[in-house]
Amino acid sequence: MKQIAMKVNSANLVKSLKFSFTNKTTVLGELMQNARRANATQVVFEFAPETKILRVTDDGCGIDSIEKLLTVAESGWSADVVSQEHPFGIGFLSALYACRHITVVSKSGRISTDTDNILSFKPIAITPVTDCSGTTITMVGVELELSAVKEKLEQLAMGFNIPIVFNGENLNRFHALDSGLDFVETEIGAIHLSGLQDSHGSNCEFEVYLQGLPIYRSHNYAGYNRHITHLDSSRFYARLPDRDKLIDEQDVVGLIKTVLKREIENRLISLKSTLSANEFVKFYEVMRHWGLLSLLNDVPVAPREVLQEISDYPVCNEEVYSHFMACLREPLTRLDIEKLGIVSFDNDIQCEGAALHLFAKEKGHLVYEGGLDNGHWIHSLVRNLSSEDLTIEMVNNSHHAVFEGEWINVFVRFCDAYRIKIGNDVVEIASDALYRGQDHEDDVIMPKGDGTGYVLKQISSYRSEYDEFQESTHETDMYAFSSFVVANTTKEPAVAMKRLLPGFAGCPSLYNKSFTVTLDDKGAVASVIAA
Repeated sequence: MKQIAMKVNSANLVKSLKFSFTNKTTVLGELMQNARRANATQVVFEFAPETKILRVTDDGCGIDSIEKLLTVAESGWSADVVSQEHPFGIGFLSALYACRHITVVSKSGRISTDTDNILSFKPIAITPVTDCSGTTITMVGVELELSAVKEKLEQLAMGFNIPIVFNGENLNRFHALDSGLDFVETEIGAIHLSGLQDSHGSNCEFEVYLQGLPIYRSHNYAGYNRHITHLDSSRFYARLPDRDKLIDEQDVVGLIKTVLKREIENRLISLKSTLSANEFVKFYEVMRHWGLLSLLNDVPVAPREVLQEISDYPVCNEEVYSHFMACLREPLTRLDIEKLGIVSFDNDIQCEGAALHLFAKEKGHLVYEGGLDNGHWIHSLVRNLSSEDLTIEMVNNSHHAVFEGEWINVFVRFCDAYRIKIGNDVVEIASDALYRGQDHEDDVIMPKGDGTGYVLKQISSYRSEYDEFQESTHETDMYAFSSFVVANTTKEPAVAMKRLLPGFAGCPSLYNKSFTVTLDDKGAVASVIAA
């Protein structure tokens, strides 16, 4: 029986590995890692874009064996480094793929050759060196822009454990273990909780490092105000060959979130015992994001983010028109909320009208739209207006008329005022018109104190089928409606006629002429006679 076994075409494998490195800048992180593992106290990068020469120098223990350096899948590191960091032994390939010519000088010797010679498995001469400390690697023909090298090194240096110098500049390491940040040791590694030292932070994002290099970010934007995690490299692994992604990333990120939540909860519990209630509730967004809202249940102050006031005339769409709901500027105590009253409602103004909003506005009630734990005391104070009987009655209803605009046609009832009754509470409003909603009367109640066309903002958003705001049509209807109101409320018929007539500037033949206009019993023009 014939037997076969797997073989490796070394030359083709090495050529193919070139295309496994997704980024040209991978070499920068690999050389940083090699220097750190060699116990260097810093790594110096020098790049001359005009000559395409990149030189990397470190003051570490040096390379024990140039031969092992050129052996694929042979790391050459000590047993301790291998057990703690799992080096793969292919990182130096990124340097060979990144340049045309390479020179390596370390305690085990010096090589200088075209990279094609190494990748073709040709013999390379090793020249002995004396009095050599550290390692210097010079790469010629590096096809990178200066800005790309600097940007990548700045990113890689942020959490790195030893200083990185680029073209004479020390790069920032704000997230490094020795940066001065306070780190807590956990089962997954070291964690720094950003923004939880006092009452000024509300950070919910986090960044993860493995062996000092960035490997995960909760959202893809830069920023210093993040929770920082340095994973234990003996437990967690990076994907070959770039090491820019975690193996089993979804599971690892889930574990990181679990540990972060626990540590954040512990920190918040500690802060709760030292801060005032007003200061503690400022961490509301953190608690909401991490599912820790129950920490607020026994705090006698409600965070401002969950309380709103109706500060302006209610409209059907705050994106199109101005905002009429506003969050409070400061937290409120339970006593303050009890005095003001707090309500909730779940209704759409276009469908169900603005009566509940106007009732709450007139009463000066706060509005609660959710956001606190089910066990919070605020729920015992909230009055749900949508669940109560609603009655609207007009005071001195005079007449009704139909407004016909370019966009809106609506039935309008004129009165002195109107009363909104919910439960046993009644408010009387004489200054703000009310739209009663498509699902109810689909009409407008127009009290004598409102001469504007603002009620149209409760009826329609004036958006076309393409979701475009029809500003010109809206303004035309607003003016026409205000004219319609004046015409219907004035006691002088001539004033009403003048307000309702269109302009005649486009017809000079009518200038300085007089006419007798007769209307029929439905308001249509029956005859026009020149005087």
